[in-house]
Formats: sequence, structure tokens, C-alpha cells
Amino acid sequence: MTAKRFGIVWAAALAVAVTAVGAAACDFYFSYSEITAPIGTVGEIGVRVQKTHNNCTLTSMDDYQFAWENVQILGSTEWEEVGRDLYERWFQVSLSEVGDGFLMISKDCTKEGYQEAVLPVTVLGPDEGGLWERANDGTYPLEEPEAETIGDVAGPVEWQAGTLSIGDVTVEWPETTFEPVDDPLEGRLFFVTTRAGDVLPLLFVADDLFVRFDHLIGDAT
Repeated sequence: MTAKRFGIVWAAALAVAVTAVGAAACDFYFSYSEITAPIGTVGEIGVRVQKTHNNCTLTSMDDYQFAWENVQILGSTEWEEVGRDLYERWFQVSLSEVGDGFLMISKDCTKEGYQEAVLPVTVLGPDEGGLWERANDGTYPLEEPEAETIGDVAGPVEWQAGTLSIGDVTVEWPETTFEPVDDPLEGRLFFVTTRAGDVLPLLFVADDLFVRFDHLIGDAT
């Protein structure tokens, strides 16, 4: 995964503005000042940390924490030092739920205490002919896994003990940014069956939802 592979996609719709959004012990930067795009949009978000103290008490870049809402993290690069005390990391994200969301970086150190910076993310409804609309109509809109047959089922959804069931198909629900709810819900599930006979989710779509699992399939099949 390269930094510009998906960034170019969003640059066409959103002006890229690397904007400082933090101060004090560290300066935080995002590759966008804000993001507004339809549900199902995939892109990359760059995050930079400029350490401003000569003797930083955070000995590892893993001490910087991330949180997000209405987006899924599909993958990320490792932290890379791109300048003097300047570190950069890229996240591949999918916009998963309609509404106001965010990507947040934070840290808590003994010198300056807690600090955070938030990148606002606005997830719009589906665009005509986009990924959500195609999936909702029964066409799998993503790259298909090799040597696997994709199935799909639509109808009322049942949640129980970490599983999702539609019709006669039941799958374990991997940890994602979207937590299953108890309210009645209808949706469509795309899935694959492994050589060992396990049924694995690929994609779940419902009103205002586009939840991907295809990035988890590689090691499981």
C-alpha cells in the first residue's frame, strides 16, 4: 500500500491541505483539513507528528493512540521518520456509516499531559451507481477473492452472541467500527465459503451502512 495510491482518488474531490491542528508538546498534521464523501468511498489519510521537545518522554510511536467513528480502517503503514523528529503514517479507510465521523490522534505524556487532534469526516448518502448502491442491488462491488465463490443473501437480520444471521446463513461478526444493534434490521450479506467449510463475511450493507470484511479474508482462506 502506497501513500498516494488512494490519496489521488480523494484529491480530485477534496482539496488536499496539510493543516496543523495541534500545538504544545507535539504538532499534529493531517493530509486533509476535512473529508466529505459518499458512503463506501475508499481513500488514504496521512497523519504526521512533529515532536517539539528534545527529550520526548514518549519513547515509542506506539504511544500515540488513534480513534475513529463512521469509518473503517482497512490497513495502515508503519510510522516512518521523514524529517528531524517528524513522523508520518498513512491509513487506508472506508467510509462505513452515513453521518458525522472523525479520525483522531491523541497522546498523554508526563511533560505536557493529554493532547488530541481531530480530522472531521462527513459521510454522505450513496452516490448513483456507487459501491453501496451496487451492493444493495445484489452485485458485489469490490475485488473478488481469488479461487473463492461469492454468495449473497438478503432479508431480516438477526444478531446473537457475536454472530449475524440472514436466512440460513450465519457468520461470526469480526470486530469493526460498527457495533451490531438489537433493533430489527434488514440488509444484504456477501460471503465466501472456505475450503475448510467455514463461512466468512465479505461485505454487509444496510440502510446507511457499508461494512467491509474483505481485507480480513486473505489469511483465513
